[in-house]
Amino acid sequence: MGLCPHATLLNIANFERGTPRDEIARLRKTGQRLIWQPDEYANGGHWVVLQRDDIDTVLKTPADFTNNFGPLLEDFPEDVLAIQRESMTFMDPPRHRDYRSLVDDAFRPKVLAGREQLIKGLAGAVIDGVIDKGECEFVAEVAMQVPMRTVLGLLGVAEQDYAHIASVVNVLTLAADPEYAASRDEGFAASMEAWEFGKELAQEHRSNPRDSVTMDLLNSGVDGRQITNEEYAGFFVNLIVGGMETTRNTTAWMMHEFIRHPGQYAALQSDLALVPNAVEETLRYRNTVVYLRRTATRDMDFAGKEIRQGDKMVCILGSPSRNEAYFENPDVFDITRDYKNTRRHYRTFGAGPHFCIGVHQSRMILEAITEEIARRMSNLRLLSEPVHFKSNFMDGFKRMHIAFDRVGDAVSPI
Repeated sequence: MGLCPHATLLNIANFERGTPRDEIARLRKTGQRLIWQPDEYANGGHWVVLQRDDIDTVLKTPADFTNNFGPLLEDFPEDVLAIQRESMTFMDPPRHRDYRSLVDDAFRPKVLAGREQLIKGLAGAVIDGVIDKGECEFVAEVAMQVPMRTVLGLLGVAEQDYAHIASVVNVLTLAADPEYAASRDEGFAASMEAWEFGKELAQEHRSNPRDSVTMDLLNSGVDGRQITNEEYAGFFVNLIVGGMETTRNTTAWMMHEFIRHPGQYAALQSDLALVPNAVEETLRYRNTVVYLRRTATRDMDFAGKEIRQGDKMVCILGSPSRNEAYFENPDVFDITRDYKNTRRHYRTFGAGPHFCIGVHQSRMILEAITEEIARRMSNLRLLSEPVHFKSNFMDGFKRMHIAFDRVGDAVSPI
């Protein structure tokens, strides 16, 4: 069924219950590679990019489709944009590559292997905190906790600041929701608040050096010099948003799907070797980043359309995930799918130079919390209807009150 009266896909009203995947499928099946749709922003409209190969071209060709204006449909105010362009999210190669190389080491598999026990320990501690209650508000008490404690702990943020940073990230990414912000401008202001926090964190580390990813970055160099506090602040914003928000939302969606599909959850509990499959299936079935924007650098012909310099190209990341060309029964949640094939065809983590830098850590966190839940919780159920946050950029829940029974160590380890 098409969307009426909110026919424009990214109209915020279409996202009250999550991503409108039926409409995305309908648009993709029209066979059009690009669809022009109006919006209320700077140039009055944008191109919706739905086909996987076209998404790849846009995301992998920064010379034609720049990230200098950011990933959001909204245009940043010029003063904020000038500062944000000092962060990786707004950079193109070769500058982006030079800066990303400073962070790459922190997320290499060999380095992450040393964090595995830490992350598993955090997952266990989080479930310890709720298991005896038999119920919890899953988003705040579980889904947010492991990525928040992992990311902020590694960055050397004081534990008393965790809740504040989580709140700032909510405003930054969910400014369309009046529960978090009164306007998009408050979201831009939150991005600057996070940037200032990162700048102060860098200075505090310089004054009181200690073992952390922040210290590692400050001791790194670009163009033969150490990075400045301001440059570190850009890294900080990238890492807290990418490391906390998407992982939290994926964890909550996974719980939601387990409740909706008890047979799938029972299969997972009986065979914990399916944990990676369950994670990848959730990343496919409920990708949490709705779109990524790029901006045309020149006039060109692309995908049969005349593109003008400055046109916004909005790549709908979940479109390939529900495409029958890549997935059998794509609208079915099935944790027995080959997770390697799933990774090959979805675009949940983007593509090209800005492919998610923390992808391996995110998977490690998701697998740790999924395994811990499967080992220790049974009879999952909702106590009330989950509440979606209002956003056309991120897809997830504000609140999800669940109940469960305790199973202890009834599930055998892998």
